[in-house]
This record gives sequence, C-alpha cells and structure tokens, in this order.
Amino acid sequence: MAKRLILGVLLAVVAVSSLVGVWLLRGGDGSTRAQGEAVEMGIDPEVTGNTASTLGTLQDCVRIDVASPAFDGVSDYDIDVYVQGDTQAPAAYDAWVTYDATKVHIASPDTNTLIKLPGAGSFGDAVPDSDGRFVAGAAYLSGGAGIAGDGSLVRLGLDIGGSGLVTLDFDPQPAGTSYVSAGGEHPITRSTAQLAINEDCPPGGRAEPTPTPEDEGKQATPTPASRLELERLRLEEEAKPRFDGVLNGIRLYTGGGRNVERKNACTGAGPDAAQEVPMDAIVGTPMEIAPSYLPANAKEQPPMWPPVGCNGIVTDVERWWVIPGKGNLFIARRQGEHAVASGSSADRVSAATVGGKPAVLVAPLTPDGYGQSLVIVAEDFGLTIVFADGLPLAETVKVAEGLK
Repeated sequence: MAKRLILGVLLAVVAVSSLVGVWLLRGGDGSTRAQGEAVEMGIDPEVTGNTASTLGTLQDCVRIDVASPAFDGVSDYDIDVYVQGDTQAPAAYDAWVTYDATKVHIASPDTNTLIKLPGAGSFGDAVPDSDGRFVAGAAYLSGGAGIAGDGSLVRLGLDIGGSGLVTLDFDPQPAGTSYVSAGGEHPITRSTAQLAINEDCPPGGRAEPTPTPEDEGKQATPTPASRLELERLRLEEEAKPRFDGVLNGIRLYTGGGRNVERKNACTGAGPDAAQEVPMDAIVGTPMEIAPSYLPANAKEQPPMWPPVGCNGIVTDVERWWVIPGKGNLFIARRQGEHAVASGSSADRVSAATVGGKPAVLVAPLTPDGYGQSLVIVAEDFGLTIVFADGLPLAETVKVAEGLK
C-alpha cells in the first residue's frame, strides 16, 4: 500500500517532465544528467532467442496462422519491444505501442513490462483496446539494477481477434518512447514491425498501412526537423533554474526529504497506515473529481492508482483520460498542505485565479502543449492538480474551472 501511495504522489513531479524517463534526468537539486548515445527501440514480432540481455533474429514481418480468430482475453501470440545500442544498465523507459484493435488486443495477464528492469515500478497499462494503444513504462523510484545490454524491454501477449496485416508501431507523442540508463537519457531511433495474420507478409517483408478514416485527426509522427526543435526546447528547459518557493500561497519545491515533502494525514503514520478507499466512497465529498468540461473525444481510463487515505481521511484521488491524437489528461486531488513537488523552470510558472481560488499555472514549452501544462488550485482540503500533455494551457485551465 505504501508503494501505491508513493506512486500517487509522484504524479505531481512527473507532470512537469515526461511521463517517466525525462523526470529521472533531473537530480533532487534540479541539476541535469548527461545525455547518453543513441539507441534503437523497436518491435520484434518473433521473440525466439530474446531475453533481457540477448536478441534473436529481428524480423520486419512474420506470418502467423490462427484458426477462427476471436477475442477471448487469452494470449495467442507474443511480440517484444526491444532496445539495442546501450551497454549500461537501464533506469527507466517509456514504450507506448500502437496496433489495430480490430484485429488484436493486449492480453494483460500474459504481458511483462519489467523484463530489463526487475523490481522497478511498472507504469504499464493497456488503455481501452478500442484506442489501439498500450502504455508501457517503468522506472526505479529508489534505485535499482537494470539488466544491461541489447535485449527485450516488454513482452506483449496478443489476443488475436481477426485476420489481416497489423502494423505494430510506437505512439508519436514525444513522451511515447524514452530510455534512460546510467549514461543519461538516450536519443531514440524507432523501428516498427508487422504481423500477418492468416496471410502472407508483403513482398520485401513490410508495407505501409493504408490510411483509414480512423487515422484522421491522429497526431502525425514528427519530422526529424521538428524532433530536433522539440529536443532543443527540452534541453533549454533542463538548463534553466527550477522554481522553488511559495507563489500565491502554494509551495512548489524540488528535491525530497522530510523537510520539504508536503504534509497530509499520512505524514508520520507507519508504512501500513495507508489504505485503499473505494471510488464510490468519494462521491459527494470535496475530494470527488467530477469535471463538467473535458476536451473533445477524451476517453477515460482506469485510474493508475486507487484513492488512498490514512486515519479515516482520504488523502489522494485521481482520474485519467486519453485524448486521441493529443495526449493525456490527469486530474488529482490531494489532501493536506498547499504544497506540490515541481520540476518546472521559473519562467514557466505564474500566479492566477481559477474558479475564484488562488492557483499556480505551469505553461507548456509550446503553445499546442508540448512539455506539459499544469494547473494547481488551492482548496480548503488541500490541492486540485490538473495536468495535461498535448493540450494548450488555456484548455487545461478550462478543465480546472469546470471542477466543482
């Protein structure tokens, strides 16, 4: 239970960096770590010979035959997300895999997101299969020894529900692929693959998928030039001083330790004091999260962590939505002190009033939402935190203003 509580509190820190990897680049004092050499992250549709430290023969396309394919929640076939090009032990990664949900689903019980990071905190979770995306990620929150060398990061069990050619790709969002080792965060080269179900692979081993109406509105893969510009913005952000202080009555702090961490009903309680709270027990209380406005097409996901509390007081509640073609939206309510862990540069932070309450805004690095936007609102019970990637700051504020 203590682990779940730590992960819930971590959201406020992660919100102002990437989902997992980029946050780990910054030390507790706001310094940045070195950048490692380029690595390749790819998808292998033939897992024979793949382990945490070895790779078999990598394939562009593999034919499989499944008699009478139908979705039943059971894995029919495995694929791997692999990494190669780094000799040092990994510390964190993001690998968000996309697929054709009309033909394959993810069989979660047969999926392993910790192959190279045993004992790490796993952030892997399948979003609804109708969205055709599996959000995989892991990080050592308090140190750990990943398995070095070329090998598999994630093994995905596929529930086969239809025949045809399936392209296995990575989500184009900047946070969709990242890899951090002892050498720092690594630039990523991505390699995709295809699975031919009950038919032959295309001549040459792979073919580009035919666009469908569902593809309209999806975020395009950034061009090399735009990737370089985004990387430049990120590196500039990393080099700036962090905001550490009180603004509009809300304390933003960097680093960790008992002297800086925010205080709530669990402060000073033993590690077993935190208890899960049923979501329906939050309804009608100030901690309930009931937005009256959400961005178009927002699809709610199961919460990453359940509500928790100590001594009969609910301390942490959150909800999560995916916005196709844009990114993620998280809303959290935290009981206790008006304080939040922050890794934002000072020039992104400003005071505001949201819904008639004191607030702090953190602007994204670009007007369309790259670099994450954040709205922190002071409440009688503690804080409301709205975090979005892929949304303009004004849109994130509008979500916060629509909360009761």
